Amino acid sequence: MVLFGIGGLACYAFAVHYANTVYDGWLFDSVKSLTLVVERTDRGVTLDLPQSALRLFVWDVADTTYYRVVGTRSGFIAGRRDFPEAPQDSRKLGDYQGATLFDSFIDGEAVRVASLQLPQDQFGETVTVQVAETKNKRRKLAREVLASVLLPQVVLIGAAALMLWFGIRRGLAPLGSLAERLQAQDHRRLQPLSGDDVPLEVQPLTLALNDLLARLDSAQAAQRRFVADSAHQLRTPLTSLKLNMEQALQDAEGAGHPGLEEGVIPVLRECARAVDRVSRLSNQLLLLARAEPDAIATTPFERLDLAALARTVGAEWVPRALQRNIDISLVVAGEAVTVSGNPVLLSEALNNLLDNAIKYHPGGGRISIEVGAQPRPSVRVADDGPGIPPELREQVLKRFFRVDRSGREGSGLGLAIVQEIVRAHGGALMLGDGLDGRGLGALIVLP
Repeated sequence: MVLFGIGGLACYAFAVHYANTVYDGWLFDSVKSLTLVVERTDRGVTLDLPQSALRLFVWDVADTTYYRVVGTRSGFIAGRRDFPEAPQDSRKLGDYQGATLFDSFIDGEAVRVASLQLPQDQFGETVTVQVAETKNKRRKLAREVLASVLLPQVVLIGAAALMLWFGIRRGLAPLGSLAERLQAQDHRRLQPLSGDDVPLEVQPLTLALNDLLARLDSAQAAQRRFVADSAHQLRTPLTSLKLNMEQALQDAEGAGHPGLEEGVIPVLRECARAVDRVSRLSNQLLLLARAEPDAIATTPFERLDLAALARTVGAEWVPRALQRNIDISLVVAGEAVTVSGNPVLLSEALNNLLDNAIKYHPGGGRISIEVGAQPRPSVRVADDGPGIPPELREQVLKRFFRVDRSGREGSGLGLAIVQEIVRAHGGALMLGDGLDGRGLGALIVLP
């Protein structure tokens, strides 16, 4: 549109210029013709032009023609008396083969005036012959020239716009494909982008992105190895520390000394609980590292019975649940529920769900483990405890996010680990309401 506007203004200026050039020539011819019938007589300077010829001279279909002949001594000779005078500003005057041209108004209408002075030695005085003409034909010619030029320009600009749109869209299509491949990347396993179908100009960008992805993947792999190695290395000293703490606590309790009961034994018990928390966190970090895609890829899956797995894992938590007066029930579908997966990781996922259900339950309630086969294999752990508010259920799946700030043991990794394990198996973890519309229900759906 900007180009069209600039082009239109330029075309209009050229059209006006050429229209003025053509009609200025005709106006000069008119004033030149009028000078041919100016004669010097004994009575002075006269205009020897018959009325019939005069009517023919001023006749025009579109424009009105005016004329005037004056002399410096004779004064007004012929034509119209109230004729516009030439402006004093020389910049507003034009020249055409010796004639002076300028724009003015007669009876409120714009006219173009041509003025030509005859030599003094021929007439004994300076005679000025002027012819004025309205600008209707000029404007009409300028519009016709403008229209004839603008129409092809509109077509050309429209064609150029379509070509630009098509060319840019086609040229940027590889970038769109590149963006789609970037969006499809799994942040846990970054892959290099193929640069075969991108233009030569975009290949440096593809190479730079691949270099960045490689460095990010290397950094993530190093972080995962660090977490796994750290958790693994911590297990042995923590186990030794835990055993020594338990032995020291047994010795102190067996000594039966009143001073130990008041000072050392409470400290040892608190230290033992701290060691348990650190051991639990270390095991969770190690489990989180094992649930990463790189680690999962090296572990072959096997066919297993989801119901048998749930029964085995649930039975291990019965003693702890009974201590809290919590009843654990198992509901199994009538048909076999077989899935492909890693039994150790799936067991840990159920362990984490049951651990959370028991840990945060006030006691005296129920926990249900439900195994289903249709429409897809699933296992649901539901309780009637305090639950998690619906607006926080997405956030609790993030690592180290905790809803309970009461100081109760926990690292905020349990549900994050469950989600990583379920994702690694191609499944999904969904959180909803628990039993009787209370508590929390954690549903694992597997392929």
